[in-house]
Amino acid sequence: MRKYLSLLAISLVAASLPAMAQVRQKPASTQSNDGEATVLENEVDPNPFDPKLEIREYFRQHLPTTWWVTDPAYGTNVWSVTVHIPENWRGNPTSAIMQLCPDRFSPVWQENLDRILVQAFYRKRPWPGIECRREHFLY
Repeated sequence: MRKYLSLLAISLVAASLPAMAQVRQKPASTQSNDGEATVLENEVDPNPFDPKLEIREYFRQHLPTTWWVTDPAYGTNVWSVTVHIPENWRGNPTSAIMQLCPDRFSPVWQENLDRILVQAFYRKRPWPGIECRREHFLY
């Protein structure tokens, strides 16, 4: 009888193993501090607007091959970048950077980003900068 009880106990433990394997905690990213699962709100944007990233990507895509730009910096309520133009380029650097301003439908102009200061650095010195602005229209 004792043998049958031990076999019954072993079979119960073996039968409960798959059920125990199914009871797992949720991943840490979906848990709150108390260990309970949290529900993500539908209104939370999984990819929020990052102006620094948008400005960096815009200039990376629109600059000529040998030109490069500094990382966008934020100060006094405006973003600014410096475009470095190679020595062998010929032309007016201020006019050239005017052509780099994003158009009004560019994804750069989101949220509260209204202005970007762009300055050329050419032949080992800074040139006068320009201010790219988002156009505001009243419809």
